[in-house]
Amino acid sequence: MTLRGRLTLAFSAILVAPAIFGAAALAGLNGWSQAPASTDESARTAVRTVLDDRCRQLAATAAGLAAAAGAAGQAFAVVPAGATGPWAVCGVDPSLAPTVVPTGLAARAEIRADGEATGYVYAVQPLDAAFLGELSAVAGRQVSLSVSGSPPDGQLGPLPLRLDPAPVDRNRLPALLLAAGVALVASALLGLWLADLAVRPLRRLLAAVDRARAGDLTARTSVDGRDETGRLGQRLDELFSGMQETQRLSVTDPLTGLGNRRRLAEELHLEIERAVRFGRSLGILALDLDYFKTINDRHGHRTGDAVLVEVAARIRSAVREVDPAFRHGGEEFVILLPETDIAGSLTAAQRVWAAVRDSAFPINGQSAQETMSVTVSIGVAVFPRHARTGVDLLDAADQALYAAKAAGRDTVVVAGSPPAGGDLTRAVGELVARA
Repeated sequence: MTLRGRLTLAFSAILVAPAIFGAAALAGLNGWSQAPASTDESARTAVRTVLDDRCRQLAATAAGLAAAAGAAGQAFAVVPAGATGPWAVCGVDPSLAPTVVPTGLAARAEIRADGEATGYVYAVQPLDAAFLGELSAVAGRQVSLSVSGSPPDGQLGPLPLRLDPAPVDRNRLPALLLAAGVALVASALLGLWLADLAVRPLRRLLAAVDRARAGDLTARTSVDGRDETGRLGQRLDELFSGMQETQRLSVTDPLTGLGNRRRLAEELHLEIERAVRFGRSLGILALDLDYFKTINDRHGHRTGDAVLVEVAARIRSAVREVDPAFRHGGEEFVILLPETDIAGSLTAAQRVWAAVRDSAFPINGQSAQETMSVTVSIGVAVFPRHARTGVDLLDAADQALYAAKAAGRDTVVVAGSPPAGGDLTRAVGELVARA
């Protein structure tokens, strides 16, 4: 049995005894021999409701018959055909009718021809035992026709009706059983509600833990309060938040804020799967800063770190938001270009090359008066032209990068193609044309 079920039984067992005594007290053990005063009015209301509904039904029937009778040229019609009067007409106060006992309840509609009333149609509900029995059933007591012109029990619609007094219930056992049943049901419902109220925070905590266990560290318990459950929820939220930050740091380069080698492997695997599934291209750029060791040796590692941070910022500004960039290690960077062919990859490589080369870098974070130039070599590879797997695609881009380094640096090389010499913009155009 679940915790909720056990708590429901426990709460219900605790509440049942007070509930039974309370129900018995409310029922009024000493007053069961007489009907409550409100019973008479409830019975009259129930009878009025039935009579009003029946009058509406009869009126609709009479209106339909009147239209048919007018078309047929009739001046009088009644349904059922054998119904005989006198009738109590819906909408007419029975106190205004002759002092006779009606045989039916009727609704009347005019038969009209050329805009003038030519006769009447009556739809009649016989006041037989079945109809009086129906009224008695809804009233909970005997209903009969009154012989006087007005009903002694108040206006009950167009009929002069009399309601017999409510039957006296002198047997207290049914009332006791009813009180006990109501108490049991109330105890069970209240116990269920209290149990649900007690376990609801636990369900939230468990749901958040399950989501975190499945890898969703954005899960939060949404459980507040100063009690033990609220404090536990706050501690779990802090734990999930810490785990989320740890996870972010585990796939993020702490210096540049770009993804690290682990994140690169994950993203490359996902992008290769997506490219295979949808038959798309995937470009990859492998970048390496030229003579970076010289920068560190001449200006210090602090300047070298500042250059890496600035290069990362320029890379992000030169590519699309959907093109993730990574620090592969040291001064080497990798950029993934989803849904990009060779021409698009070369264009992106040119933008990155220009973003790094065209603007000088400050030395030691000083003003632009103390600057230096930084260049980058770039290797380009495209799936599926140069490789069929993520590892092979990255290797192809690295080989192109090595070729760019061997060709004198500060250039772009496509896997399996000669280096782009001279004016890189023109050379890239020629590589795009050959691609």
